[in-house]
Amino acid sequence: MDQNSIDIEIAKIDALKRGDTKALSYFFNNYYPPLCLFATRLIGETGAAEDIAGESFVKLWDRRTDFQTEQNIKAFLYITTRNACMDFYRKSQRQAQSKKDLTYIIGDDMEDETVMENEMIRAAVLGEIYKEIENLPLRARQIFKLSYIDGMKNQEIADEMGIAINTVKNQKARAIQLLRGMMLKKDVWGFSALALLLSTLLRRN
Repeated sequence: MDQNSIDIEIAKIDALKRGDTKALSYFFNNYYPPLCLFATRLIGETGAAEDIAGESFVKLWDRRTDFQTEQNIKAFLYITTRNACMDFYRKSQRQAQSKKDLTYIIGDDMEDETVMENEMIRAAVLGEIYKEIENLPLRARQIFKLSYIDGMKNQEIADEMGIAINTVKNQKARAIQLLRGMMLKKDVWGFSALALLLSTLLRRN
């Protein structure tokens, strides 16, 4: 990290400590989407995951004077979210299979830091991909979401939108090609994001 980046980070931390809500908004905008994905991966319920992620920022605000670096804040948010997911799981009366699935994701004792780190990375990368989906051309974006997010089949999309099935196939291919280009241009994520994107799409085709 260069000196300018360090100075900017210090300024953001200082602003947060002073109670500047704009500083809180900065951290919220950067970390809320991946935190939601992270929590959803752990508990499997989107609405509850969003509530848990949001509550983590309330706790961050309450303890805003405790942090010295952005990395401290990131770690706090993820650990707080993970702990809240653990509490949510314990309080819910899930069936045995659901418990088995969650245990596989976060470890038998729910303290496997390697698994947690992998899920943090996955959530962050998926969050970046979802941002780029919003930059696709309208038709390609609509078809991509219906296919890969809503899970609709090509014919169902064609019927829903009143278009030919070949149009659906062509727009899906276009969307994937555009996303590949977008992700390759991102130095921060590079090929790992591309690999995750492609593997996800191939599994769902």
